Amino acid sequence: MGKLRKEDIILRQKIKLRLKRLRGRESKSSLSKEIDIDRQNFQPWEEIGSERGMTIYSISRVCKSLGITLKDFFDDDIFKETLEDHPNQD
Repeated sequence: MGKLRKEDIILRQKIKLRLKRLRGRESKSSLSKEIDIDRQNFQPWEEIGSERGMTIYSISRVCKSLGITLKDFFDDDIFKETLEDHPNQD
């Protein structure tokens, strides 16, 4: 895979933060079981330092498990921020 652009890295980080917030108190183990993903594969999806991102298909599975839509997932203020809101991300 080629090098990600700045805005792609920021988007990946926003997705990780949104997932973590939505998961709340539910354990990674229980959510990963619900969506049929190994916990070791699930963990990097929330780690900001990890370069591993989620596919739209995985996000959809998480949404279904949490009882929300993809629109609900992305309809959050975190996705309305601009690149200027993240000046030190390279």
